[in-house]
Amino acid sequence: MRFYRRLSAFKAISFDLDDTLYDNHPVITKAEQALQSHLIAAAPECANLGRDFWWQHRNVCLTNQPELCHDVTALRIACLQSGIQQLGYSAAQAKLKAEQALAHFLSHRNNLQVPASVTQLLARLKLKYPLVAISNGNVGIDEIGIAEYFQHSYFAGAGNLQKPENDMFHQACQQLNIQPDELLHIGDCTHADIYGALSAGCQTIWVNNDEFGIKKKPLKVLPHAEFDSVEQLQIFC
Repeated sequence: MRFYRRLSAFKAISFDLDDTLYDNHPVITKAEQALQSHLIAAAPECANLGRDFWWQHRNVCLTNQPELCHDVTALRIACLQSGIQQLGYSAAQAKLKAEQALAHFLSHRNNLQVPASVTQLLARLKLKYPLVAISNGNVGIDEIGIAEYFQHSYFAGAGNLQKPENDMFHQACQQLNIQPDELLHIGDCTHADIYGALSAGCQTIWVNNDEFGIKKKPLKVLPHAEFDSVEQLQIFC
């Protein structure tokens, strides 16, 4: 636990989700494997396709629709539909298969257990502060059992620009009727969370989860503090 700036009084806490509250990497790895198996069953031609095939379609989708960079779900389904259609399926068939594949992926993507130490922390913090979730991802907070702890939740896509853009930070402050510097944002990503929240005028704590084995981008700006785990937030309970 290291402090780099003076923390002033805050009235609410916002949390990133993936790799902040839980280790998301093994979850995504398993979900990607499940998706690949599903695609091979639904379209056997997929068995011979490598990662480069889907990456190429991802790049094409982003070139044609740059706004998809802010919506991981819409980007994935567009990529799937584009790739499946190239295999010789009609547009309608490709759309259906892509939607079914996405549903299969999300069911595995949401198959995770948030550590009890984290849910206990959220329950205690909720007694003192309004809590909000701010994520660039597509995890289902109802599905993983943490929706009850958050007063509001914001996800990139559907008109929301992804972090580090200010959109979701400022939406949270407006709904909570607080100033940006009265929001303390907690996150693991040095760019999306720390740089993003500071750019929005919020206070920040960087959760540097070395145990998750995530390679971090260099810090562009200093957070207010650096914690080794999210559980260290118990000092605010």
